[in-house]
Amino acid sequence: MPQEAAQVSICAWEAKGILLEHYAYTAGAVTPLPKHAHAAYQFGLSFDCQGEYCYRGSRHPIPVGSLSIVHSGEVHAPSDRTSLPQPAHFAMAHIEPMWLHTVAEEIAEKPTSEPFFETAFLTDPTLNRLFLVLQRVIDRQASKLEQDTALWDFLTYLITHHALNRPEDHPTKPIHTAVARACDYLHAHFADDISLEELAAIANLSRFHFCRVFRKTIGLSPSTYQTQLRIAQARKLLAQGLPIITVAATTGFYDQSHFGWHFKRQVGTTPGNYSATRLSKINGFPESSAL
Repeated sequence: MPQEAAQVSICAWEAKGILLEHYAYTAGAVTPLPKHAHAAYQFGLSFDCQGEYCYRGSRHPIPVGSLSIVHSGEVHAPSDRTSLPQPAHFAMAHIEPMWLHTVAEEIAEKPTSEPFFETAFLTDPTLNRLFLVLQRVIDRQASKLEQDTALWDFLTYLITHHALNRPEDHPTKPIHTAVARACDYLHAHFADDISLEELAAIANLSRFHFCRVFRKTIGLSPSTYQTQLRIAQARKLLAQGLPIITVAATTGFYDQSHFGWHFKRQVGTTPGNYSATRLSKINGFPESSAL
């Protein structure tokens, strides 16, 4: 009796030369995909099913929890399996070569070739974490600065730790004046959708070096710093009794859901639970006369 075909659902997001996909397969019969190539670098992370690629003349099993890499323009084919005994879930990212080239050149501070990765997959928990952060911020349609910082963090780590032709990374001392200019701008324009490129230009640094010196000086990424400024203002506006939807828009968040996620992460509760009610009215809080 023929096996019932597996059902597949795909969610996809696109942003500035990056295509992200989440795949969910049910158990069942599948049809192998043919050999093909594409201009973008392809990265894949399986959450619960071992992957496999026919790539560079060999068959490569990809362990669960490892990040697969297929180079720009190289012919490859996924697994030739015809059935899935269990459901499978994995995330993919297709990133245009210009991004990897740009990051590599900024690290090296000179023209350089595109990064080359010798293996078909990498097993590195930090790399996986950065890959999933990139997926999350683009999925949530986060601010330009969040998306740019997540992309730069992922590609910088990938290239400096795993590229065969990795560029030499020159130690950078904190540049307080440059960071101060960027901070002043963020304080004045925290609600604006600022890109990493714009902020680095204000500091008169490359994006790579700006991210490094900002973290070294402040202890936070530029996007986290901007988010904290937004949340600080949001708390004041909520305490004044403004509606949540108004506060979200006023402080620069994409929508109420995006605002709520960040607010709870920073404050420990939802905007709806953050109230301007007097403390004496909170159940169990003592009246001032009893203190």
